[in-house]
Amino acid sequence: GGGGGGGDESAGSSDPSNTTIFVGGLDHTVNEHMLHVAFSRFGPLVYVRVPPGKACGFVQFADRASSEAALQEMQGFQMNMCRLRVSWGRATK
Repeated sequence: GGGGGGGDESAGSSDPSNTTIFVGGLDHTVNEHMLHVAFSRFGPLVYVRVPPGKACGFVQFADRASSEAALQEMQGFQMNMCRLRVSWGRATK
């Protein structure tokens, strides 16, 4: 096992294996297809998920460089009537 101390909730930014981006600030008109189109220009996507009834989504890239580029470029991106808020998501392993 092995214990480990208290964790930092935003540890995704320091985890080089994390390629998952949390996308917040969505409105009800934004769907997975729109996110896929908007984010796929940064690199190959593993998956795009928008939970039903939630104003957020998750985008996972195949590589770290693509996700870092998307984080920088998509902050405040205008999509329909909303502005995106992007941050590191939780790595799904």
